[in-house]
Amino acid sequence: MPRLQSGVWKHFTPAIKEGRETFMCNYCLKTYTKNATKMQMHLDKCKEYSMVSQQSQGPDGSSSASIPVPSFSFLPSATPGGQFLIDSVDQRSQAHADECLARAVYATSSPLTLTDNIYWKRFFSVLRPAYCPPTREVLSSHLLDCEYDRVQSQVHEAIGKADCVTIICSGWSNVKQTGTIIYMVATPVPLFYKRTTTKEQTHTNAFIAEELKDIINEVGPQKVFAVVTDGSPEMMAAWAQVEETFPHISAIGCTVCGVQQLFDDAVATPSMKALCRRAEQVVRYVRERKMLAETFRCWQTTKIGNHTANGATLALPINSDWTGVVNMFNSLLEGQNSLQEMAVSPTIDVEASIRATVQDASFWKGLSGSRNLLYLIGNYIEYMKREDAVLSSVVDMFSQLRYHIGASLSGSVLHSAEQKAVMASLDRCQEFCVKPIHAAAYMLDPKHVGQQTLSGEQINNAYYVISNLSHHLDLDEGKVLGSFARFSAKQGLWKGAGIWSSCQHVSASTWWKGLCSSEPLSAVASAILQIAPATGACEQLRSRFCNTKVQGSFSADRVQKLVAVQANLNLLEPSDCEYAPLESEEENKMTFQSETQ
Repeated sequence: MPRLQSGVWKHFTPAIKEGRETFMCNYCLKTYTKNATKMQMHLDKCKEYSMVSQQSQGPDGSSSASIPVPSFSFLPSATPGGQFLIDSVDQRSQAHADECLARAVYATSSPLTLTDNIYWKRFFSVLRPAYCPPTREVLSSHLLDCEYDRVQSQVHEAIGKADCVTIICSGWSNVKQTGTIIYMVATPVPLFYKRTTTKEQTHTNAFIAEELKDIINEVGPQKVFAVVTDGSPEMMAAWAQVEETFPHISAIGCTVCGVQQLFDDAVATPSMKALCRRAEQVVRYVRERKMLAETFRCWQTTKIGNHTANGATLALPINSDWTGVVNMFNSLLEGQNSLQEMAVSPTIDVEASIRATVQDASFWKGLSGSRNLLYLIGNYIEYMKREDAVLSSVVDMFSQLRYHIGASLSGSVLHSAEQKAVMASLDRCQEFCVKPIHAAAYMLDPKHVGQQTLSGEQINNAYYVISNLSHHLDLDEGKVLGSFARFSAKQGLWKGAGIWSSCQHVSASTWWKGLCSSEPLSAVASAILQIAPATGACEQLRSRFCNTKVQGSFSADRVQKLVAVQANLNLLEPSDCEYAPLESEEENKMTFQSETQ
């Protein structure tokens, strides 16, 4: 009489791992070799199985627990006798799955400990029992190295195909005085190129200039037309050395950094600092007293009629950027009526100094006017942070900024001398941000043709830039300037209205490349109009490099590779046919049928 099969087998899933036949517990995922006694002993101690069986006790006390056996749509069904198909993953499929999983982890900035989590392990087991996901150590070493090399190859390929690139760099120092500079290459898509970190020496202007020149030579000097940096003195001092070595390259300042400095100068004036102190005192006083904070919230909710409205709470200037101060001013102005009613209410005790501030009409008038001034400057910061911000808009932006600031200063708390100081700061900001290359971009953008914003000096400087780049590109200067004259006068190719209406639907560089490629001016115009106006791409990576958790877990080289892959992987979009499936369905069916016969 044949020996009866033990009932323990239905609680385990067969699998082939590393060439060995193993059996995995359907509840806790522990694996055993083929030994029914040890497997039964494990089942008696398995906490997960105990929980499932207790939840599924039948009327007669027997267990009716369902068995979480993985199922595959392409596999034959399990036989009625309870025999299950044996899953296996060959070396090629395992390596390919590891590569795809690692790429997904890097691209989504997921933690490298993801595959160590028990729930993810169970998910992989259900999806493919024989697949062993890579550990954190493998994800941060071998797989990261391979993916970094692959992505860097694509980065260099993209740079090689580009006809015009911009070098973007921005730096900072941490509390340990370790200097870090990020270098990116815009094609015009901003691609992370490298990072330098120094502890022994500071980032001097000579050091930065040599780094920039090395990158320019690596990328190819003939295709680099501009270098964009932040506003640090070391960066600005490096400009002259770069322009001396490469006369066709324009070194310019980040527009966002320049306008941010203007905002900081306005906030740093004595009158504005005094206003910020008074505003913060009111906010802190209300927030730190539970009864006052709740009363304010209730009254504001009643007035606004929206229980989720932002105006129901007072905001502290917690953000380091321009929005912190502006949000605090906004929250006070939105709650002005409630605060004034609370100050005069006989049932609410408010400190005399806070009551005096809240009842001071000049305080609210200055708060409103100053909020408008700071919000105006902040809006231009956000405008230049946008991905679609272009170099040709910088000239017009400063023209508008100067007009609106002049009209807003009188309503703020700033007195006459401070207003002049802010306008002087605006002059310095414009000197830092607007160079001849900006004027040339403005004149070459079809959206600005016919507008009179530039001075005579700026126009002459723009002509010089166009002539200089004509020589660099081996073009006939006379033909290029003649083409520019026809463009400005809307003659020849630019005579019809259709070509001008089309510029509203494409970028200026695409317009020149696509519709005006037959003109001698096209190569110069498309190159200039592709230059990035700001270092925003570098600033976006700063938080990743400053992540103390990541820095504490990996070496500087590992951190750079991880950030490089994360930053560039999403910019280099893969094609749908780049990755082939592990195996075809027919191959799977044949494999499993042969294993179960």
